[in-house]
Amino acid sequence: MKFIIIIVIVLVIIAAAQLMKVYELSSRLRNKDEADVTPAETKFNAGMILLFYIALMISSTWLFLHYGARPGLGESASEHGGEIDFLYDVNWIILIIAFYFTQTLLFVFAFKYQQKKGRKAVFFAHSTKLELLWTIIPAIVLAGIIIGGLTVWNKITTPKEDTTVIEIYAQQFGWTVRYAGEDNTLGNSDFKVIDESKNPLGVVTTKLINAREKSWTKEIDSLTTYIAEKGDLTPDAIIDEIEDKIERLGRQIRRLDPLRKAQTAETNAAATDDVIVKELHLVKGKDYEFKFRSRDVIHSALFPHFRAQMNCVPGMTTRFSFKPVITTAEMRAMPDVQKQYKEASEKRVANGKEAVEFDYLLLCNKICGSSHYNMQIKIIVETQEEFDVWYAKQSESKTFEMLAGLESTVVASGSIDTNVAAIDTVNLITESASH
Repeated sequence: MKFIIIIVIVLVIIAAAQLMKVYELSSRLRNKDEADVTPAETKFNAGMILLFYIALMISSTWLFLHYGARPGLGESASEHGGEIDFLYDVNWIILIIAFYFTQTLLFVFAFKYQQKKGRKAVFFAHSTKLELLWTIIPAIVLAGIIIGGLTVWNKITTPKEDTTVIEIYAQQFGWTVRYAGEDNTLGNSDFKVIDESKNPLGVVTTKLINAREKSWTKEIDSLTTYIAEKGDLTPDAIIDEIEDKIERLGRQIRRLDPLRKAQTAETNAAATDDVIVKELHLVKGKDYEFKFRSRDVIHSALFPHFRAQMNCVPGMTTRFSFKPVITTAEMRAMPDVQKQYKEASEKRVANGKEAVEFDYLLLCNKICGSSHYNMQIKIIVETQEEFDVWYAKQSESKTFEMLAGLESTVVASGSIDTNVAAIDTVNLITESASH
């Protein structure tokens, strides 16, 4: 059906274009200059302008009344969200007033001052009063909007006391959540110690730094041994590749020194009770400070129902705070939400899909790649008792257990096997060179 509608629209446009060509050709046959406009044509155009104005006002008013100022967002679920909604509504009021005022002037003047015989336009060069009027009034309005926005922005970005710290880590194309644990302090992190399977956030401990240095040193030794024993039998290009890798591993080892110096007993302890999960649980009425990092490109963490958004920038940490005030269960019980999701579920079921129910979501609001649309995780707002039950089950995700396994694995095997790694590396290089 949609395809047929598109075809019909395209055909109508083509037909209109052809009619315009026919009109142009007929004008030429009648020796009529297209720039010459008759009084009848002027009157017809003025009437059409008035009709278009009436249609525009009716349709615009219907859209505003039917969809409202915040379609799909519903009630704000954060403490500061009411202030955001107020600013949003004020902006809409200003825009609507300006829209109706300017469009009315535009169309009424176009109708009133249609071309008439003997009428001549007045040349109006300058008016200081008018210039001041349309400069000062917008400046005052915009200053009020900006001051109001900055006030709310400072409120959610200024660090507060007694907030629960949570890290939101962005990576194409997903989110990872790290709770700060009982000490409410996040352990240090750095991309140099990232391990895809065991340490995706690059959480740092002194033992892990030492283990990583040991693994890279073993790999350098194994590659150096390979060159010494089999270098004469290996093509120069392959030797150059191996030497480049040895130099690269040496640089990586040297870059571990600043990490080691930054580690203390306190930062090591802070890392051991962090909890890393793929779902965000929050307690109603509790203040949270969110810290954002990105591994690859700029992402934007959007909490639409909490009226909050922050860019996640590689190489730096950004932050904001908010307090959730409506649980997921309470939001699901709201009549408007029930109606909206009932209609959506009925359509999905009719198309053979599963029914859906309301959930808070964390979305990416920057186009970050091909799977940007799928970069989201669920947010569950619940009571303290419900949160405690869920959090207790996350003990297997505690960083100290993850790091303990990673450290022992690295120390035992060098992360990448020693002699075997050298041979595998050379084999891979040889294969790539042969291709």
